[in-house]
Amino acid sequence: MIIIGTAGHIDHGKTTLVAALSGIKTDRLKEEQERGISIELGFAYVDLPDGARCGIVDVPGHERFVRQMIAGATGIDLVILVVAADEGVMQQTREHLDICRLLGIRRGAVVLTKVDLVDEEWIELVESDIEDFVAGTFLEGAPIKHFAAPDVKTHTALREFIREQVHEMEAGDGGRSGDEPLRLPVDRVFTMKGFGTVITGTLCSGALKVGDTVEVLPDGPRSKIRGIESHNESVKHVTVGQRSAVNLQGIERDAVHRGDVIAHAGALKPTRMLNIDLHLLAHVPKNLQSQAKALVHVGTSQVTGTVVLLEDTELAPGETGPAQLRLDTFVVALGGDHVILRGFELLESYGKTLGGGTIRHPLPRRNKRGQADVLEALEALRGDALQPRIEQAVRLSAHVGSTPAELRQIANVSEHLVSEATAALLAEQRLYKYVESGVSRFIHRDPFHELLGRATTSLAAYHERYAHRAGIPREELRSQIRSDLPPRYFNELLSALVEAGQVEIAGTYLRATGFTPTLTDELKALSDKLLARYRRAGLEPPSPADMRQELVAAGCDGTDVDEVTELLIADGRLQRVIERLIFASEHIARVEEQVAAFLREHGEMTTPQLKEITGTSRKFTVPLGEHLDARKLTIRVGDVRKLR
Repeated sequence: MIIIGTAGHIDHGKTTLVAALSGIKTDRLKEEQERGISIELGFAYVDLPDGARCGIVDVPGHERFVRQMIAGATGIDLVILVVAADEGVMQQTREHLDICRLLGIRRGAVVLTKVDLVDEEWIELVESDIEDFVAGTFLEGAPIKHFAAPDVKTHTALREFIREQVHEMEAGDGGRSGDEPLRLPVDRVFTMKGFGTVITGTLCSGALKVGDTVEVLPDGPRSKIRGIESHNESVKHVTVGQRSAVNLQGIERDAVHRGDVIAHAGALKPTRMLNIDLHLLAHVPKNLQSQAKALVHVGTSQVTGTVVLLEDTELAPGETGPAQLRLDTFVVALGGDHVILRGFELLESYGKTLGGGTIRHPLPRRNKRGQADVLEALEALRGDALQPRIEQAVRLSAHVGSTPAELRQIANVSEHLVSEATAALLAEQRLYKYVESGVSRFIHRDPFHELLGRATTSLAAYHERYAHRAGIPREELRSQIRSDLPPRYFNELLSALVEAGQVEIAGTYLRATGFTPTLTDELKALSDKLLARYRRAGLEPPSPADMRQELVAAGCDGTDVDEVTELLIADGRLQRVIERLIFASEHIARVEEQVAAFLREHGEMTTPQLKEITGTSRKFTVPLGEHLDARKLTIRVGDVRKLR
């Protein structure tokens, strides 16, 4: 559905124009009716002769209500800039046109209202002034239509113009598929008796149907969609561009506010930072300094924030540059959205609007001025090609990585397109992937390779320092690489190192491929003594603590005993069955042979029978039985074991 929006100065006839087109009076508040001005957004629709229906958003024209105007103008396709013939271009005419330009609106017309109150010569002067005013904007060359409330012919002509524009837009619109993430910015909230909380808004992207589970962002309460109306008609679903009233199940009125966003549960993340291409309006009287404070309008929300310029220390009027907006409150945005920046003082003849821009990254990390990698990534994010945009978005996430949902929010495309792009980048090894708690995370090859380098450097340093050890414990290497590295990410790094032939796994230890521990004569003697002691012990060895105490009493160093024990386990000459039980490997091998032979002959084995085979007490038999199960030689079925 095509959305038409009005814009223009207070009392220039926007609401009267909407009523003439639609038959709907959008001034619904008592105060609006008494004062004769629009305070809140008004909504209507017009049915065209060919059956097409267009939504209409009527915005307030007073400077104090610019927030409402921006909320209403967000998401419109065609703007009607209303100028009263008896007053001409005024302050809010200028500010509203600036806002429409900054919001990316590219189609519209000027409607000269109250033409019945002035003569033809005056109309010509006003039209000439308007032509000069819109020069260089998207309205340059656009028609100037006439409107008079008493003259029905002007109503008909305007409807015909709208019909032509709608047909052109529908014929040329290839980007509103409804496959993008659902986002419904809330512009009104109210309670309806018998139904509960109802919100209204215009779908900026995606699609919504009755029964969907959604969350109200940024605070996150979840709800199911109980019902949907579009222009006073009950419908089962709505898609991008449609004006909607949505009944939220189980949510109190106070839990939803204008500026909130309805999204599918888990699909979008709130943010307090936005990386944008910021344009400063040419009539702003002075340069914008980095760290300047401003009012930031995103969708239907207005928040305060700080502007951090990413390339220069200041931005001159009329110029565009990369900036990061650091907001005081969370908002929800997608890549490609538009933002408006307003100051706190009126600019002569222009209102308070300073500029605005296009969001290139809605979920950035905190960036500083002059970061070459950030500026390079923003250049790619400005492009149309999806694969480079996805790659650079992942690169900016550094070691944290990006989920498919985050990439979808950044690129503002369908889940399918994100999947295709990431699959291609994985195949080219430009991205790597790991899965944590069921969620995929993509890491760019640059930080991934950086960690690979850290891993090999740490391993080499460890071997140099501890040449007698079997290797570095897995967890120690993980903490040396990066203390907050998720285990699954570390496993992906480890797999890459093993696959590249750089690292080998020795039990719970890691070592560089080809590394062989080097023992001093003293440690070699200790190794022989330990191995001989475990061999003599057979299937009833002392605990590691007792073995350590025994050898320390014989003059050995306790730390050396621990390290040489681990080395013998890593080399396979000893086997740890449980933490407190170590055997010489040949004894374990003999038990495995005996058990396998017994089961082939008898089919099953009880624990007492295993005790008889090993000739040991229950203290050793039970752990040995569990070891056989763990090695997948046997499987326990009730009270017996069978050959697996």
